[in-house]
Amino acid sequence: MSNQVSSFISKLDKLNSKSLEVFVPSKNKKVKVKPLTLKQQKDLISSVLDGVKGSLNFSQTLNNIITDNSELTDLKIFDRIPFTIAMRIEALGNKYTTEGVTTDLQAVLDNIEKTKLQLKDKKTINYKQLTITVAAPTLQEENALLAKMESDLKGEDGNFKEEVAMLYLIEIVKYIQGLEIDGESVNMSEIKIPERINLVEKLPLAVYTDISDYIEAVNRYNTSLLTVGDDTVTIDALFFDSTSTE
Repeated sequence: MSNQVSSFISKLDKLNSKSLEVFVPSKNKKVKVKPLTLKQQKDLISSVLDGVKGSLNFSQTLNNIITDNSELTDLKIFDRIPFTIAMRIEALGNKYTTEGVTTDLQAVLDNIEKTKLQLKDKKTINYKQLTITVAAPTLQEENALLAKMESDLKGEDGNFKEEVAMLYLIEIVKYIQGLEIDGESVNMSEIKIPERINLVEKLPLAVYTDISDYIEAVNRYNTSLLTVGDDTVTIDALFFDSTSTE
């Protein structure tokens, strides 16, 4: 590499180190995050045509970018929203157009800061001798499960039913933090992912309504952050496409 190129790379790194301020719901304060690079945008939009596997890859990539650019390892999955909106505004502007509807992303960002976080940090579910603790996972916890699922889908012929079933199971697994029965407890973060999946599959069906209620509460909060007026922003690979600014 020539001295001139090395010098430019150094200057670009310095340029990219200039940070934005983002309000983080789980911390109830603003933190700093570096802006998106062209490579990161390319990585995000490259998953657009790959179905379920592409969706998994997009989520993992976005989580990694947020973690890397913020240097924070304890962000909850709903914290992903303000980071995504703020980095998208800085990179491509505050106008987002899809299906002929244009949304002001700055209004979405303002709404995020005004929307009070009313989710319980944890929820305890009791069923006979069984106690289940559920909580919103961190981005890193979610990524570990997504990586496992992506690995399991490699070489598969794209069986849609199996993919949907696995997505449903992983969605439940990532929220379950711990189990206790007859005085014996398991911290899910301390055991291997296949073991976590096996334990969740053995849970009685009667507890799934309570688990789903907590998951739905998180999903409703996510939707409230992304909704201004009658418009709700969808975050997917196309959200980072420069054509969405037109």
